[in-house]
Amino acid sequence: MTVTEIITHIGDLNRTQATGLICLISLAVRENTTVAHQYEEIGFEDIPERIVTLCYQLNDDELLDLIGRITLALIMEKNTAALDEENAQLLVQQAIDDQN
Repeated sequence: MTVTEIITHIGDLNRTQATGLICLISLAVRENTTVAHQYEEIGFEDIPERIVTLCYQLNDDELLDLIGRITLALIMEKNTAALDEENAQLLVQQAIDDQN
């Protein structure tokens, strides 16, 4: 299993779950353990166990790559939401201006 393949499996994680997975992976790399060990120790039960199992197949460099990709996805999601809000505000302002 590659990082790219795992990314397709974690696409359904919400922001809290994705952030939790980043924490588990970071601790696993830091403590030289597995993501599964950290999962059992910390108990982030909202993260699907199948995702934790998939991480077992990755080495430390691949796990760090996975962290980077998850983080990038979270940042892109945040930026997209901010742009959507900004565009909505512009449309509202334009509608108000058009009425005047």
